[in-house]
Amino acid sequence: MADSAFQFDVWGCRGSRNFVPSRSKIGNLTACYSLLAGEDLFVLDAGRGLAALGNAIRTESRFKKVARVHVLVSHAHMDHWEGLKDADWFWFRGNGLQVTIWATDQGLEAIRSGHAHPSYVPLELLAEGTLSGLAYCTLKSGEARNIYNVEVKTSALNHYSGQGFSRRPLDTVGFRLEVNGGPTLCYLSDHEPGPDTLQTELSMMAGAHLAVYDSHFPDIKRQAHGHGSQEHTAEMARRHPEAILLAGHHGPMFSDEDIRATHKRHGKGLANFHLATEGTTYTWDARKTVFRAVK
Repeated sequence: MADSAFQFDVWGCRGSRNFVPSRSKIGNLTACYSLLAGEDLFVLDAGRGLAALGNAIRTESRFKKVARVHVLVSHAHMDHWEGLKDADWFWFRGNGLQVTIWATDQGLEAIRSGHAHPSYVPLELLAEGTLSGLAYCTLKSGEARNIYNVEVKTSALNHYSGQGFSRRPLDTVGFRLEVNGGPTLCYLSDHEPGPDTLQTELSMMAGAHLAVYDSHFPDIKRQAHGHGSQEHTAEMARRHPEAILLAGHHGPMFSDEDIRATHKRHGKGLANFHLATEGTTYTWDARKTVFRAVK
């Protein structure tokens, strides 16, 4: 497979809510990232950024060979699947794509019920006459699936709703994508790291070339509601100098100036600690086995 076939894109990197009208140069849309691997496109979460990805698949030549789309949804919170109904592939007839939605049982139930009557229209109906096929597949933490040229491994993440007596844990999984003959990527969002999660994170990160980390808050001491911080992501970047770590899931209460100031404070001397920024593409350099930002 040609090097140019492996591209990683940031389509949505804002946490919890969207900014309308758009007012950020970093992120306005909820979580969505993708890895292009030849005829297969792996989508990490399906927030509102999925609308931008759907349009790109239809209009950008680099996606013209894509035949299969694998949507990996980390958990049931709606900001991680709200973009599904807006994807162009449900609205343009005869596009020929095979779309598979992968999530935990809890996540799939949320997606199905969220689109069921009377809330909306089942995705199966939108798929009629547009997609070549739509499938739902259950994922559990601690498993590995070979999906064409990529091995997808899952790990349990620490995420929950509420706090105190109202705290309710969510079945949340992080993803490790190992491309045969190509890069390894990790996705750890939504996730509140702590001493008990370190070994899981280190295992996921071993040999990775790029990772997206939940960096909702500036500092570790402010971590809450199942979300991480830029400070922790920076610490992981120091532990893994061979990988690019993207701080994502930017908290909606923080402006671009806040986010950049935090990045500058925690990222001193860290060339591999980046802010996830919508519209950025990372292309795989097989000769040097690194990702490079190209726009």
